[in-house]
Amino acid sequence: MPDDKDDLFGEDEHEAVDEFDRLSEILVRRIGEFAEEEDVADEVLSPLLLRLALTMRMVAYAATAAKPSGGGLKLDLDRFRRDIEDLIRETKKDADRFIAQAKESMAAAELGEDES
Repeated sequence: MPDDKDDLFGEDEHEAVDEFDRLSEILVRRIGEFAEEEDVADEVLSPLLLRLALTMRMVAYAATAAKPSGGGLKLDLDRFRRDIEDLIRETKKDADRFIAQAKESMAAAELGEDES
């Protein structure tokens, strides 16, 4: 997640970030359970979640805008796209660490399977 969490969470930043992280962990577990139960391929899961995120953003706009409109939704979706692009840009900076950690986790899981 980008470092500028201040803008997203405001004054109670630390508590809000902790809660956001907690909810993220729960959601990841539940999505993992769903993917396993429904036998969803890894390469299909991301587009499914992207569609869900986009739909949720559209519903949130329609529910919270004083006077929702097609033009207003388009502007909100442009803001959402920029937020996503910012998140991807920040995440790419951590790519090497992520891959190293993933390799380590996979090796540990493989070692655990070999011991069984």
